[in-house]
Amino acid sequence: MNLPVGTEIDATAKWLEARGATGAATLLRRVARQRDQARERLTGALTSLRRYRLAWCSARRRARARTAESARLTRQLDQLHAQWHEQNGASHPREQDTAREHAQMRVDLVRFQNLVERAGWMPDAETRRLWRWRNGWWQLAYRKKSPKDGYHDSGWYLWEPTESDGEWIGPHKADAAIQADRLITKRLATAQEEQR
Repeated sequence: MNLPVGTEIDATAKWLEARGATGAATLLRRVARQRDQARERLTGALTSLRRYRLAWCSARRRARARTAESARLTRQLDQLHAQWHEQNGASHPREQDTAREHAQMRVDLVRFQNLVERAGWMPDAETRRLWRWRNGWWQLAYRKKSPKDGYHDSGWYLWEPTESDGEWIGPHKADAAIQADRLITKRLATAQEEQR
């Protein structure tokens, strides 16, 4: 029964028709045709899978070849760099140190400029505390209500560089930071006017 519609199935179907079982013969031929169609679809799917596998293997071979070529070129480039450093490096060690120092200073300058641009409230390592640098340290920190310590309300308090007692700013961090910015700007402007 493994053969396509033909020899055995066709002979069996004719035998069934000769005995008056035409429905059984039709059913036998239909089942055999469906089996052959399923086999063809399976064969087509396996062929395409083999084709993809072969393409993948081929692509993997090409990638390995390109990786080997890239590694070879990298080794050659490293050898050329080493030769160049041997020829030029021995005669100018001081210039290389100077160039390295200049590069490090440029990096430090960029970092410093970045910090200056982000000037404002800077977080402290301790939780719920912010620091600000403007002509001195201004501290904005959260304190819980404690009348004996001088904190009559829970919230954010601001300490100026010259004063020891904190001033209550607000209960929420975002609002307190905005209010503290305004207060610091106002007090610094007043201090500058007094100096003139």
